[in-house]
Amino acid sequence: MGNMQNLWPRMRPLAQISLSLVSIFWVVHVLKKVDWSITRESLSNISTALLTACFLLVGLIYFTRLFRLRYWVQRLSGRMLSIKEWTGLYLKSVAFGSITPARVGDFSRIALLTKTGLSLVLRSKVTFHDKLADFLYIPIGICLTSSIVGEKLAIPSLLIFTGGMLSLVVYLLLAYWFARFLGLKALLLGWAITIGGLCLFILSNTFLFWSVGINLTMLEVAAITLSVGAIVSLPISVGGIGVREGSLICLLGLWGIQAEATPPVLLLEFILNMVFPVVLFLCWNVCINIKKMIA
Repeated sequence: MGNMQNLWPRMRPLAQISLSLVSIFWVVHVLKKVDWSITRESLSNISTALLTACFLLVGLIYFTRLFRLRYWVQRLSGRMLSIKEWTGLYLKSVAFGSITPARVGDFSRIALLTKTGLSLVLRSKVTFHDKLADFLYIPIGICLTSSIVGEKLAIPSLLIFTGGMLSLVVYLLLAYWFARFLGLKALLLGWAITIGGLCLFILSNTFLFWSVGINLTMLEVAAITLSVGAIVSLPISVGGIGVREGSLICLLGLWGIQAEATPPVLLLEFILNMVFPVVLFLCWNVCINIKKMIA
């Protein structure tokens, strides 16, 4: 048993890479059957206005999460960081998180928050709870989309809604038990910010879908993207590569979306989740360095 426990940490990256590769091969196999002339037409007709709105909303989501983390940290630390310092450390952690399995790179904030003067224990607790806060999307999403998912899967929607409510109650109790050191008021404000971020998340993905001509309702988009997000958050692949695309293909098919319409969504979701955070961080660094050179 001891040997297996010591072996698994070394085998886990290989298992994650293997699953990502298998998923990619399956996605390629599925896409071989696509009529690429229709796909090219879909790509050429992308609505730049809707797509721009999508990326702006995602940037706003990052801002709300930054505000939440800053609010929680400043309740515990007497040392104030500038907005520039907060933006730099947060964008760096988001960029690192986007290219690591299950976004474990987000935990780089534990080290990046050293300047706040908090102890390692407190930095770890705040960072973990900040990461955990976004999982509030899942039980709320289950409740919101219970009727649609129940219809698609032929499962009583009341059963799904009840399961979502139970998971929400369990989540809130566990989250409060773990993060009660922040205080109830701070937790409630943080959860309110998280719910606002969920609304922005659903709206941004809806704009993305609409930009390529997939005219699903917001709740339908929420059911698809939140399900994919829950799957990708599991530490089973490299940055969700392959798993994200495979999940999207399956779920879009369940909603009757033709295979020819999926490549634009896959491409844009990859850019949004993997490329955009890195580009934001690089642009921020360039702007800061240019400002230093001018000064």
